[in-house]
Amino acid sequence: MAYREYNDRIGGINHWLFAQEEFKHIITRPFRGEEYSRVINGSGVVRGEQKYPKGYQEMIVPELKRRADFFSEIPALKKIKADEHKVLTVLVGDKDDPKVAASRSYVGMKSATTKLAGLSSMVEEFPSTITASGLYEKLDNWNNDSSISILMFQLPFGGRAGETINTTTLCNRINIAKDGDGLNQVTLGLMSLGAERYYDCCTPSGMVDLSSVYLYREKGAKLRPDGIAGFAGFEVLVSGRSAIVGEPLFNLLKRFDATTLGPLHTRTGSGGKTDRETRLRVYTELSRRADIIFSCMGFHPYKIHADTEYFFTSGMLREGCLIIDASTSFRKDGRKPYGDVEPAARSKAAAYTLETGGVGPATVTKLVHQGWRGMLYQNIEAVRKAVEDNKSVVKSTFTRLLASYAESGEPDAEDNAEKLCNRAIHPDSHPVHAVDAIEAVLPELMKS
Repeated sequence: MAYREYNDRIGGINHWLFAQEEFKHIITRPFRGEEYSRVINGSGVVRGEQKYPKGYQEMIVPELKRRADFFSEIPALKKIKADEHKVLTVLVGDKDDPKVAASRSYVGMKSATTKLAGLSSMVEEFPSTITASGLYEKLDNWNNDSSISILMFQLPFGGRAGETINTTTLCNRINIAKDGDGLNQVTLGLMSLGAERYYDCCTPSGMVDLSSVYLYREKGAKLRPDGIAGFAGFEVLVSGRSAIVGEPLFNLLKRFDATTLGPLHTRTGSGGKTDRETRLRVYTELSRRADIIFSCMGFHPYKIHADTEYFFTSGMLREGCLIIDASTSFRKDGRKPYGDVEPAARSKAAAYTLETGGVGPATVTKLVHQGWRGMLYQNIEAVRKAVEDNKSVVKSTFTRLLASYAESGEPDAEDNAEKLCNRAIHPDSHPVHAVDAIEAVLPELMKS
């Protein structure tokens, strides 16, 4: 079969990650009085202690610091100092507002993880009396501050600001080169089109990574040159259609050749004896087909089942499916998070995430990783020079990745690798290609 040229993204960190034996992608761990044995491992840390084998977060975050520390050994990158680059989070609301208190706790966790990667964390807090024009002025300054790698608004806003400020309009003013959480609709549109972009939304991207390592290691799926497992041949159900999780996840999966079912949502289906019966029939027909279920419904306002508040029950799942559950509804006692999948239903799955140690840590890790990449975007000329200075290593790495994906000999892929290498170096190409390239070759450079 003739070699087919590849022109999508190539490189990134996943090729390194998925090859690490230390990364245990499936573990056994207890949760709420039950022992679970096929848990997808987003993080094995509990209250700051490594209680379980290293997961996605513990592999990537310290590796980012190790790589940033190595910049001093690369002539083109030696002026980049990670601790001089900030991940900025903006909190709006009064300190006694419970919404803001919950957000502050989450922001604290993000800040601590950011520092472990060698970056600086910056938090700006404003009272609920701040106006949209006041935030616009601040945002203009942040957009033009080269020391800020990425920035995000912690939503929702509290108090009066939450009622009067149009956060969609506000987020659309974020510089897309700093839109690390995918809040700008331009970023979302580029994701939908599969076009060149700086970032993907953090939660969908983390969910795809957790499923990719499982498909690659357990199902023998081919690893694409961009470090994502090929989803071809798998029927994938997305439940939920929020603007920053369900919808972008659905669009990402299409680009990775998945047969996508959904996205399901609370108004799926019509007709029948009752809306509830119709929705349940549609949900069940699709979920029983799915090889992989990405669940991100959150709190469901309708009683789909008479005997449980969970969305997916055992009777709705295919035996041996993979479940990546991103939902964390506080619908039971107001304190503990609960996912969409009934605990008893997990016995039908080949592997699954829990409400803790799964998608949450993967999302935070993605955010930190995108802050790290944002640092490189702010220094893109230096990154392109580093790629050019190490072109032989880049070309060799690209050739290997392309040949593996095409199941061909490396000589067949050399011209393609040369072309993609030149694209990464070219000053008119999208910066994502140069950053992907330097991420791919850093492990090789660090060996020498």
